[in-house]
Amino acid sequence: MPRETYTRTVQQVATEVTRIFGDDSLLEITNADLLRWVNMAQTEIASSNKTIKASATRDVTAGQTLYIIPDNIPMYQVQALFIDGVPVKPVSFQAAQEIIQSDDPALKYIGQPKIWYEWDNDLYIFPAPEKDITGGLTIYYVGAPSQLTAMTDVLNIPDRFYNQVVDYVLSQAYRLDENWQATQYQDARFRDSMNRITGQEDIVDQQSYPVKTVLEEDL
Repeated sequence: MPRETYTRTVQQVATEVTRIFGDDSLLEITNADLLRWVNMAQTEIASSNKTIKASATRDVTAGQTLYIIPDNIPMYQVQALFIDGVPVKPVSFQAAQEIIQSDDPALKYIGQPKIWYEWDNDLYIFPAPEKDITGGLTIYYVGAPSQLTAMTDVLNIPDRFYNQVVDYVLSQAYRLDENWQATQYQDARFRDSMNRITGQEDIVDQQSYPVKTVLEEDL
C-alpha cells in the first residue's frame, strides 16, 4: 500500500458539504459548525481505524522501569515498544505481575528489558535497563487527531478518508436541519463505508509508522 497522503483541508470539506446541502451562502450552517463537525468526524474515524500511525522516542535511564507518556502526545493505543532497536514483548498487567513475582519480586535485577505493560496510561518495562541510552526507547502507537481550528487547516487523517469525512459532516448538517430521512441515509452511508475499510484493514494489517515524534523531555 502506498504511503498515506495528507492534503485535504477543512475548507474543501466545507465547500463540498454546503454545495450538496444547498447552503453555499452559509445561511444555515456556519464555519464554526463545520469545524466542529470535521473534528468530530476525525475523532470518529481515527478511533474506529488505525488511521494515525506514529512513533515517539525518549531516553532510556538505567534502573528505571516507569516511562510516563506526556499529555501532549495524543495517543489511543501503544502498538509496540523497542529498546535500543530490540523489540520488547507486550504482556497484560496481570501477566506482568506474575512474571515479576516469579522472577524478581524485589525488583533488584537489571538487564535487557524483556516485557512491557501499561497501567494508567504509563509504560512499565521489566527488568530495568542496565545503562542509559539516548533516544533508546521507541514507542509505536495509534495516534489521536489534533483539533483543527481554521478552515485552511489540513485534516489529520489520510486523504483516503475524505469521502467519509464529507458523509459524516453532511449527516450532522441534515440533523441540524431536522431532515431525519437524509440524516439516516448519510449515517448509514458513513457506517457502511467505514465497515468496509475496517474489514479490508483486518485482512492486511499495515505496519507503517510515518510520523516520528521526539518527546518533549528529550529535547
